[in-house]
Amino acid sequence: MTQTAHGRTPKRVVGALAAAAIALLGAVAASSPAMAAPSFGGIDPDASGSIIVHKHEHQTGSSPVTQNPDGSGTAIPTPGIKDVQFTAAPLLKDGQPVDLSDPAAWDALDGLQPGADCTAPAGYTLGTALPTVTTDANGEATIPTEVGVYVVCETAAPASVVDRAAPFIVTIPYPFEDGWLYDVNVYPKNGITGITKTVNTPTGLGLGSIVEFPVTAQIPALAAGRSLMSFTVSDTLDPRLTPTGASVGVQGGVKSITVDGTEVPAENYGVTVNGQSIDVSFTATPGLPWLATRSGKSVVVTFQGTVTSLGNGSIVNTATSFVNDPDRKNGITSNPVTTNWGDVLVEKVNARTPGDTLAGAKFEVYAAAEPYAADCSAATPSGAAIAVSGGTVFTTGANGRVTIPGLFVSDSSNAPENAAQRCYVLKETAAPAGFVTPTGDAAFTPVAVKTGASAQVDVTVKNVQQRVPELPLTGSSGALVLSVAGGALLIAAAGTAILLSRRRTAGAE
Repeated sequence: MTQTAHGRTPKRVVGALAAAAIALLGAVAASSPAMAAPSFGGIDPDASGSIIVHKHEHQTGSSPVTQNPDGSGTAIPTPGIKDVQFTAAPLLKDGQPVDLSDPAAWDALDGLQPGADCTAPAGYTLGTALPTVTTDANGEATIPTEVGVYVVCETAAPASVVDRAAPFIVTIPYPFEDGWLYDVNVYPKNGITGITKTVNTPTGLGLGSIVEFPVTAQIPALAAGRSLMSFTVSDTLDPRLTPTGASVGVQGGVKSITVDGTEVPAENYGVTVNGQSIDVSFTATPGLPWLATRSGKSVVVTFQGTVTSLGNGSIVNTATSFVNDPDRKNGITSNPVTTNWGDVLVEKVNARTPGDTLAGAKFEVYAAAEPYAADCSAATPSGAAIAVSGGTVFTTGANGRVTIPGLFVSDSSNAPENAAQRCYVLKETAAPAGFVTPTGDAAFTPVAVKTGASAQVDVTVKNVQQRVPELPLTGSSGALVLSVAGGALLIAAAGTAILLSRRRTAGAE
């Protein structure tokens, strides 16, 4: 590349290039701290330079702050984006680097746009790409360069980036305020989205209860001229959860869809249920345009399912969003959430002979007034009997046992998060035939329910046999009466016999 022979670049050329370059960059902006003062006069072809990338989320609002290529201006208020990769390649004309000593070359750059797929503009080619750089936690990365013209492309980004920056052209040096910048600050913006998931406390405490999963998906801010192509929030429920019917909520498997706490109009979305999978997709019209006017806010979709079985006790669930991803290739997965369930195995025995199990005992189960006490032995009942799979009475079988198959223990969102056990209270409502049904406090038995299925008996409840009236004239006192009465009769009989014998003897004499 030949060195310019002119002392100062004509202001007309500098001004034209400045306007063109700013248009090409689309995001030439401020940096902090500011770079060194520019060097005036001719371009130094042997100088080194750099492209300093500042990757931030799009600003929202009607008055976004502006920045300058020398690093001055108001700091960008939106967060920087980490782990975005940029690659720069020199722009070639007729196989050679663009000659910045030629005013005609500058004029040709006016309005020049690279291809959206990071290709060279018509009439140009790209040279060997410089090493790729990756933005740090502040969204910053620096590409070292030599003097020349470069096409800069965003070549990789996290899945949360749904509106990638368009390729842009940078000259090193860059004309600015009648001088040259060899270290040029650029601010290509991105629209990003994110997704988080929580779980609400279930509507009940037994199988058959409904569990709600609020999923929050961010609406990205997009660059001018860009639009939302798709916005879908999806949840595939665990097989132990059945999507609720359409009568429970706004649609099958969905309780509500809101933005800023306000219900989204029904015409703005559609709900599709396919087995365990539930999709909420915003319609092309009016849904996506309506959503685009609320950039920076979040859609909250509350999915819901009925708990139908226990399994290992822990039900793990995630959700996925597909934003500007109609082919669903780059979904963003939420954090997992967990609900924990357990059962209780009850055994009924004869109090006098504990080896004898008793069939036919009936129980109810109640929530404990202090469900997460450190020790459940003093638990007292609270509220009404709990329904499990629609039933509230649990009866021991021929082996004297009954399993209450699924009681809520804890979840990962509500305190105490993922607690290992929860207190419940059993109540015996009917004893087996021939045994006493306990009353008052004696009818209640505290129990600790742990996550998962019980392999052994959790609690043994004893019954005593009924007491019946004593049979008449039996026992020790009755025998004594009979003995005394019998003896008296014998004595009387003996006396009578003696008397009769004496009379006969006297008559004979």
